[in-house]
Amino acid sequence: EHDDDDVIIVVSRRVYLAGHLTMRRSCCWERRTTPCLVALVVSFITICNSCVVSCWSTLPSVLEPRRRTASSTSQPQYRRIIQQYNSNDDNDNESNASSTKDKEGPAIPVRRLLLSYTLAAGTEYVLSQNFVRPGFKRLHPMQFFAALGDPQSQSGTGAENWGIWESGDPGPRGIPFDQFGDTISNGRKVSPVGWEIDPKSFWLEEHGIWMEAPPYNLQPGRYLVTGGRLRTSVLTIHPADENGVKNWSLDGGVLYDVTHLPCRSALYVDEGNGGSPLNARREDFPVTPGAEMPQVEGCKKQDYAVLFVTGVEDV
Repeated sequence: EHDDDDVIIVVSRRVYLAGHLTMRRSCCWERRTTPCLVALVVSFITICNSCVVSCWSTLPSVLEPRRRTASSTSQPQYRRIIQQYNSNDDNDNESNASSTKDKEGPAIPVRRLLLSYTLAAGTEYVLSQNFVRPGFKRLHPMQFFAALGDPQSQSGTGAENWGIWESGDPGPRGIPFDQFGDTISNGRKVSPVGWEIDPKSFWLEEHGIWMEAPPYNLQPGRYLVTGGRLRTSVLTIHPADENGVKNWSLDGGVLYDVTHLPCRSALYVDEGNGGSPLNARREDFPVTPGAEMPQVEGCKKQDYAVLFVTGVEDV
């Protein structure tokens, strides 16, 4: 038997993974949804949040008598004998479990926290993909920033070194791990979808896919960015100064808050010691959300944070 909290944790994790897969593969909703429909969806999520949270705590007490009645009448004879034989031990276990529960407190807050977080994230997902702030226009398709900076900072320098994938998620356009050998041995210069291949300077993502290099031409302006969690912020890229340095700043939160943790990416550059995508190890992938990308023998690595760009200032 599984504890109720374990069940909720598993369900929440599956909901999160399903949402992440949808976001990565379809680049969110590419077709506009009418405001009325979105309002209904958000209202439905809010109602479900309230109902599920309030009903979940009473569900075990309602079902428990039925479970005991059904088990006592439907169990085979030998199981009832064994259960009666071990009744004393069961009573002792129930008393110990009851005392442990009294010490630890009820599990309802855990359920409420997990359910509320999951449903709140779904609400944020719907809102961020169908509504933009006044003065902004939604991007089709959604763009991806490869950002550098202190995760706990709200502003910084070096935005001239940020990359941008304007055509959407670079993962599906990449080269799978098991095709690295054929790609390099055949001396290919262009990938099947048309981006240039450079085995001496290459990008890998969290599943070990060889991605196209993003252009480093991030234009000054204001962008709506999110990490697919509970915050959407306005990112300002300031014009370059006399030294070519571009500053960046967020109107709320820090860089970590708008980083999509499951999306990991890094640039690998050959140091002259035979560095190549062929040196990547399959057992290092997939990468845990939020963790650093693995080292590749003979290469210098630079990790980048991935930001979802859902809108740009309408000027």
